[in-house]
Amino acid sequence: MDIIPSRFFRVFSEHGLEVFDEHYFYLPEDYISRAKQVDGEYENLKVMYVDAHDIWFTKLRAFRNKDKVDMIQMIKEGIVDVNTLDVLFERWNLHWFKNNPELEDNYNEVRYYDSRNRNT
Repeated sequence: MDIIPSRFFRVFSEHGLEVFDEHYFYLPEDYISRAKQVDGEYENLKVMYVDAHDIWFTKLRAFRNKDKVDMIQMIKEGIVDVNTLDVLFERWNLHWFKNNPELEDNYNEVRYYDSRNRNT
């Protein structure tokens, strides 16, 4: 899956590549600062992958049952840090959704999936 500015969409689609605009995923606005460089040397290509915290927010936006399971598993396994999620959530919800209370409820449902987690 590629995220490429929309002006390139037509060119890439002609070559069978599926291209999405950044806003399609509702990534936190500073996601690129956390993106990791893929190992390898490319002469004319910068290949990066998105941080797990940013992927977590794409799942929060979708909020299907399978996404909730994945999000909780990511917390349980320590793939994402809940304190980092807390900081990112406030900015993400304001940036994309003007502090939508439904998203805050959804966030709290998975963030505090285990009531013992509420104090961390």
